[in-house]
Amino acid sequence: MSSSTSGLRNAAEPGFIVAAFTVGALINRRRARRGDEEKRLISAAQSPPLEPSSPESDDAEYLEQRCYTQELNLFSRFLRAFPFLVEIWYWNLTYWVYQLMRAFSARMIAGNKGVFMRAQDHALSILSFEQTLGIAVEQPIQAYILKNHPDIMALFARIYYSHICLGIVFLIYIYTHLTPSTFQRIRRTIALNNYIAFVILTTWRCMPPRLLPEEYGFIDVLHGGSHGGSAWTSNRFQLTIAAMPSLHFGTSLFLAVTLVRFSPHRPLRLLAPFWPMAMLLTIVSTANHFLLDAAVGACVPLLGWRYNRVMLRLKPIQDCVLRFLNIEYPDDPYGREVGKPRKGTLTPTRGPGRFVD
Repeated sequence: MSSSTSGLRNAAEPGFIVAAFTVGALINRRRARRGDEEKRLISAAQSPPLEPSSPESDDAEYLEQRCYTQELNLFSRFLRAFPFLVEIWYWNLTYWVYQLMRAFSARMIAGNKGVFMRAQDHALSILSFEQTLGIAVEQPIQAYILKNHPDIMALFARIYYSHICLGIVFLIYIYTHLTPSTFQRIRRTIALNNYIAFVILTTWRCMPPRLLPEEYGFIDVLHGGSHGGSAWTSNRFQLTIAAMPSLHFGTSLFLAVTLVRFSPHRPLRLLAPFWPMAMLLTIVSTANHFLLDAAVGACVPLLGWRYNRVMLRLKPIQDCVLRFLNIEYPDDPYGREVGKPRKGTLTPTRGPGRFVD
């Protein structure tokens, strides 16, 4: 692989992530429209209040709100204008904490032959169990594709490495089109899925089929060669013996089920199931996972969905950090109707960093 091609691959994924998040922040920016005040006055005229309003109290309330807005520091005002920035922060926090834990685990076991031998034994036990069940199809499928349709491996490589980028597009979509309460639950589930998977892959390390000895017939087609990844996917901090569970499949299945269940767009609901199908064929054909890895990966989102509110226990930490930085949480973090938070939104009480569910 030439250095220019390698450099392009290294820049492609972070470049896409930055571009996607920028678009997400712009399309979800919060702006007061010029006609809002006129609509409010017309509505008030058509529905007179039960009690006469006091001009003094109205003026006082207006001045209080105006002063409160002016008291916000520059960064807090920026968050009010672009509330999706909060979600970018959440994503980065979730992603990098998970990746740092994996990197730490990888360095802790580097050179430990005993750990790698146990991981190989676990992989062979899975293979043996699948053979007993008659579902050990990974090697025959890979051999058939490499012999008859080798060019399709390039497509599988793109599918495999698009895992993160597609997840970000999904996040932007559900933030834009789903109700706040549904979005929050999905976001918390995805975060919890990562940590559930980390516990499993750390306590029961499993080698992927591609790393098994040559006599088992598996070939590593994604690492090195024309289908190799970037520096982000091939480096000394990568945890290679983490086949169980397959979050690639578990996450793709969760995204598809979520879209089928909640998406307001029918074409997307019809297309969504094809993504986990493509991902399952990809992880099997590239010898990155066994079928049982995918089965356990599919169970992880079930646990994440059931216990997603565990993540809310981290809210006090967020309160403290925001208060320390003197940052005000946006009063409508979904930016849809200025001054009218929708059900399920996190709405602040007065004071930096304070909000209630």
